[in-house]
Amino acid sequence: MEATQAEKLVDSYIEAYNGFDVPGMLACLHPAVQFEHSTNGDVTVRLDSKEAFESQAIRAAAWFAERTQRITALRWLGEQAEADIDYFAITATDLPNGIKAGTTLQFSGRSVFSFRDELIAFIQDFS
Repeated sequence: MEATQAEKLVDSYIEAYNGFDVPGMLACLHPAVQFEHSTNGDVTVRLDSKEAFESQAIRAAAWFAERTQRITALRWLGEQAEADIDYFAITATDLPNGIKAGTTLQFSGRSVFSFRDELIAFIQDFS
């Protein structure tokens, strides 16, 4: 996949994420998508299918009153895109990790996207 096409796909995915548009997010993903989220070097979420991703995305959307990912830099590394991301959210409910409803979350992280068949096949989020 060429860099311009990958960037458009990543932008579409982020736009759908920001809009709580789970079907829009899924439209960007390969059927065998894998997802990992790591915090402080520990993998805290690992998903191994589009169905598992959909279930998690629906659950996670309910956790937030607002949420925004903003790409501050995007690099093309071989067959991967690496994005520096600023994240902002306000929780709508108490989260499983103990964060209370109404809490503002703000941090920077990065995401690495890998592609297959013109779709996102692997997302690694680091915060």
